[in-house]
Amino acid sequence: MSKLFESQAASGAEKTTTVDAESASVAVGEAANSLDTLDATVVRSLKRKADFILLPMLAVMYLFNSLDRSNMGNAQTDGLSRDLHLKGNQYNLVLTFYYVFFVIFGPASGMVTKKVTARYSLPGMMMCFGTASATTASVKNFGGLMTCRIMVGIFEAGFLTSVVYYLSTWYTRSELAARIGIFYAASVAASAFGGLLAFGMFQIKDGKLFSWAYLFILEGCLTVLIASIALVVLPESPRKAFFLTEQEKDVAEQRILLDSVEYIENRFVWSEALSEFKSPHIYIRMVLMCTAGILVSSNGNFLAIITARLQYSVVKTNLYTVAPALVAAVILVALCVSSDHFRERGYHIAIGLSFSLIGYIILATIDVEKQKGIAYMAIFFMTAGAYPTSPLGTAWTVTNITNLNARALTSGIVIACGNAAGLIASNIFFTDEAPRYITALAVNAAMSGVALVISFTYSTWMRYENRRRDNIYGKEEYVTVGVTSTRDPRFRFQP
Repeated sequence: MSKLFESQAASGAEKTTTVDAESASVAVGEAANSLDTLDATVVRSLKRKADFILLPMLAVMYLFNSLDRSNMGNAQTDGLSRDLHLKGNQYNLVLTFYYVFFVIFGPASGMVTKKVTARYSLPGMMMCFGTASATTASVKNFGGLMTCRIMVGIFEAGFLTSVVYYLSTWYTRSELAARIGIFYAASVAASAFGGLLAFGMFQIKDGKLFSWAYLFILEGCLTVLIASIALVVLPESPRKAFFLTEQEKDVAEQRILLDSVEYIENRFVWSEALSEFKSPHIYIRMVLMCTAGILVSSNGNFLAIITARLQYSVVKTNLYTVAPALVAAVILVALCVSSDHFRERGYHIAIGLSFSLIGYIILATIDVEKQKGIAYMAIFFMTAGAYPTSPLGTAWTVTNITNLNARALTSGIVIACGNAAGLIASNIFFTDEAPRYITALAVNAAMSGVALVISFTYSTWMRYENRRRDNIYGKEEYVTVGVTSTRDPRFRFQP
C-alpha cells in the first residue's frame, strides 16, 4: 500500500498545481499568507459567534434528527410490533428498507446542499422527515409503518453529510472535529432524551391512540418547529452571515483558504467531485465507516432492546438507556476536543473503538441474568465506543480533501457507507435469539476489531508519508490554497 501511495505522490510532483501563485495571493489576500498572520482578535470574535449561534442550532436540529431515527426502538419496547400485528422479522424489515433509501439518497442530498446552501436544505429536510415521523402515529399495519419509515429515511439521508460540509466551510482543519463532535453529541444525547420522552409518553393511556403513537406525534411536531426556526437563524455562508462584520467575513474566508480548501467557489464541477476516486483513500474511508457504522446503527436502533436483557419493566428499561447515552456523549466530546488539540484523528478513533470491543465481548460471554451489574457496565462501554468514529471519521475525511466539490461528494459517499451498515445491523438481531442476540453481539465485536485495525494502520501510514514528503520536498509553512489534491507534494495529511 505504501508504494501505491508513494507513486501517486511522485506523479503529483510532476504536475504540481493548476492554480498559479498570482491567483492564490488574490484569493487569500495580500495581508495574510498563514493563519498566524490573521488578526487574532477578529478570529476569536468570529469563532465565538459561530460557536454560540451555529453550533447550538445545528446541535438541536441533529438531536431531533436522531430522535426521529431512533424512536422506533423505544416504540418497540412498548408493543409496536404487537399493536400493528407485525409477524416474524417484519420489524427488522422496516428498519432495512429505511436504510436502503437512507443510503441511496445520501450522496445526492450532499450535492444539493452544495448547490442551494445548507440554509435551505437542512430546514427543508427537517420539515419533511418531521412530518413523516408524526404521521407514523396514525399507521395501523405493516404497510403503513413501512411507508412512513421510508419517507423518514429519504429526507434524513443527507442531513449529517450536509451539516459536516457546512461546518467545513466555517472552521479550519484543527477546529473541525471538536465542532462536529459537539453537534454529533446531540445524536448520543438523543438516546438519553429519547428514553426520557418515551417514559413520559408511555404514561398516556387514554385509549384513543397507542401509547407509542404519542411519542411519534410529539417528536415529529417539535422537529417541524425547530426547522422553522433554523430557516431564520442559519446563514448561507460566512460571507452572508448576518452576525459577522465585514472584517470578520473577510477573515473567515481567508482562514478556510489558508487551512482547509483549494479555493472557494459555489459552482459544482463533476470532474473535481469525482477526483477522489482516483486514489485509494476514499475506499479505505468507506470500509472504515461501514464497519464502524454497524456499531452506531446497532446502538441507535437496539439500545433499549439490548438493555431489556436486564429484564426490567418497559419504563425502567427506557430509563436505563439514559445514563449510558449521557456518559457516551461526554466521552465523544472529550475525544473530539482532544483530537483537535493534537491534530490527530486515527488513534483517537482507535481508542473509542476499543471501548466497543470490550463492551460487546463482555455482553457476549457473561450470564446477563446473574451478572446484571457487569452487563450494565458493558452497555456503558458499548455505547461509549459506538459514536466517536462517525464525527472523527467525517472530520478525518474532509480535512484531508482540499477541493470543495470533492469534499461534498466524498463526505456524502463515506457517510452513506456508514449508513449502509444499518442494513446489516437491522438484520443481525434475530427474534429467535432473544434475549441473548449472540449473532448481533459477535458481529459488533468483530466490526469493532476490524475498524480499530484500519484506523490505527491508516493513521500510522499518514505519519510515515508526511515525514517522507518533508525529507524529499522540505518542511514548509502549510497552506491549502492552490494545493489541488493529496497527490500534490505540498500537501500534508492530518493523521
